[in-house]
Amino acid sequence: MHEVVYIGSDEFSAAILEKLAESGKIAIKAVVTYPDSPKGRGHKLVPNPVKVVAQSKSFPVIEALDVASPELHRKLRSLNVDIAILVSFKILPKEFLAVFPKGIINLHPSLLPDLRGAAPVNWAIILGYERTGLSTFLLEEKVDAGRILLQREITIGPDETAGELYSKMIAPGAEMLIESVYGYLDGSIKSIPQTGEPTNRAPKIRRAHRLIRWSKPAFEVHNLVRGLSPKPGALCVFSGKTVKILRTKVITKSGKNEPGMVIPSKNKLIVGCGEGSLEIIQIQPEGGKILSGEQFLRGYLKESISAKFEEIPEQ
Repeated sequence: MHEVVYIGSDEFSAAILEKLAESGKIAIKAVVTYPDSPKGRGHKLVPNPVKVVAQSKSFPVIEALDVASPELHRKLRSLNVDIAILVSFKILPKEFLAVFPKGIINLHPSLLPDLRGAAPVNWAIILGYERTGLSTFLLEEKVDAGRILLQREITIGPDETAGELYSKMIAPGAEMLIESVYGYLDGSIKSIPQTGEPTNRAPKIRRAHRLIRWSKPAFEVHNLVRGLSPKPGALCVFSGKTVKILRTKVITKSGKNEPGMVIPSKNKLIVGCGEGSLEIIQIQPEGGKILSGEQFLRGYLKESISAKFEEIPEQ
């Protein structure tokens, strides 16, 4: 069984670590992750999802406060591990990359070189992709540009959210990492260079990316909503307060409606777009809990008053 050091931090990375541990095919010698960070009003220090899984499996945890630290590099070398696995972490300096004699295998949730960047799953859905995939590659200094080991295509359902797509990627992602480690180390998998340029990039999701533009076609708004669900959520304004729209359904793809205007319906929250209309299935008022469209109708709208969802201006 091959020994590896695992590097990661977020929920997707934690789920992959859990699957690798369950497989019994990879020995996790140590887990590298970020230190605990303050959360909530009390600023209590809370471990990230990868650390939580690592501790539950009794894997040694190495907190990487400074990835350029020579002391960190010495500690990792002392483990005498030839190769590392990385899933969702910060950019690493060349000195860190040189710690492992056989390098670091990265799992990236896209078909590289397309959708290079921090948020490939979100952008695949926002941009209306019907297919995306997973890539394992050898990490190098240039972000997401290393030599490819394996790739696997994954379909995206028309109403699938980013959270659902991430979940669908966990099992095949872990399998690909195991196959990549064994195949790369025994020589049965040869790395190949990435060719061509990305069709689209996948930058970190910022607030400006989250703003709903009701003047756009219904299917574009729908793609934005599901690409940002369950978090961070697509944003607009209702009755002067910010709301998150978390799940929608395209009702009509064409036809003229007033953008943002609520279209009268007995039990459904339907909103007009530049072309067509959307049913809002899940919505979260500012400071409140997630509601169904019907609950929002009963609690926030009155049939006698015309209601409209407004756009948040870019700052």
